[in-house]
Amino acid sequence: MNALSRPGVRIAAFVVGLAAAFGLAFGVGRAVGPWDTDPTPDHAPTMNHGAAHHEEMSS
Repeated sequence: MNALSRPGVRIAAFVVGLAAAFGLAFGVGRAVGPWDTDPTPDHAPTMNHGAAHHEEMSS
């Protein structure tokens, strides 16, 4: 009976492998940086759909 035939060892190996894969992906993502290089505005344009708009329409 080898170590990989025990369920606890297999689960632990899977968790370690999964953590290593996500850690590697995170490190590559941090090294590459964001793909979107377009400048973004400080705030999105706002639209006022308040009560004043509805009062003008009903008159």
